[in-house]
Amino acid sequence: MGLSSCTKRESFTFEKQNFAVDQLLDCKTIDCASLEINLLKIEDDSQISSTINKEIEKVACAVLNIGENQPEGSMKQAMQQFNSSYQKISNEFPDEIVPYEATIDCELSFQCESLISIIMDSYVFTGGAHGYGGISYINVDPKTGKRISNKELFKEYSEFESYAEKIFRSQNEILDGESINSTGFFFENDKFALPENIGFTENEIILYYNPYEISSYAEGAVEIKLNKEEVASFCAFEIL
Repeated sequence: MGLSSCTKRESFTFEKQNFAVDQLLDCKTIDCASLEINLLKIEDDSQISSTINKEIEKVACAVLNIGENQPEGSMKQAMQQFNSSYQKISNEFPDEIVPYEATIDCELSFQCESLISIIMDSYVFTGGAHGYGGISYINVDPKTGKRISNKELFKEYSEFESYAEKIFRSQNEILDGESINSTGFFFENDKFALPENIGFTENEIILYYNPYEISSYAEGAVEIKLNKEEVASFCAFEIL
């Protein structure tokens, strides 16, 4: 993939779109889960804008998906499914149930002609000792509107992964000859791997490991910030 120029000119204007459960249901007469969803949306009629909006909505729907269900295709359907799951449990265990809760918020993290990076912050509680909060980065190609996979972000994914491992070891005081899990992390097969979520800001590339990804919930998220100027040569898109 060849490099394309990156300028700071904003080619898309995002606005917040709010979804609340009482927009879908009469929560004065039935018991509803607590849902507060704020998604970024481009308010124009182009096909690319529609595709970007759908990519954002798809990630939010996956956040709300619980149990063995397949993620719904639209935000309203996902909210209805989430609320139905709550009502089912509430009917089965009326004296024990604690209201389900979900919040999702989006912000534009970075935008230029070759890349759009969106950060989605979410929290879901469906009972138990605590809820689950997480960060999702959505990287989109503004020329197609399609989401860019992590491997597509880099010219040589394995080379960037090796570079990131050196930074990770240095920041966590893990010597080169030591197991990557020697200080308490739990990378699968004791092998360093990049996180599921990689994001971009004006000056940095963010490697974001959500709770449970490589450490316990109590340890929280693990975040590595890389200077964009130092790692831009690894990228398949011009980010400077």
